Amino acid sequence: MEESSKRIVRTVHFKLIHFVLVLIACVVVLGVVLIPQRLRIRSAKDEYEERQEVLNQTKRTYAQERENLQFMRTDAYKIQQGMIKYGWHYREDKLIQDESTVTVAE
Repeated sequence: MEESSKRIVRTVHFKLIHFVLVLIACVVVLGVVLIPQRLRIRSAKDEYEERQEVLNQTKRTYAQERENLQFMRTDAYKIQQGMIKYGWHYREDKLIQDESTVTVAE
């Protein structure tokens, strides 16, 4: 009975060929999976940064156009355009003609 109660202990020897196979498997996983994945991540990140820059430029352009539109709604802009087109401007809340504009004689 003592013989059956004894545990059989086996020793596992790590052979050099197993180490080489594990090393090859790691290299294959690195080469096939991880490196292309990192390249895709990097290119996606670059594309994201480019799109972010385009978005920021668009926001700046939109803000500038909004400021221009706000200015175009002011009386100062209307007076400026009237001066350019007709030579008219406001002086003391009255619309008068510049001396440099030509009047039509009746």
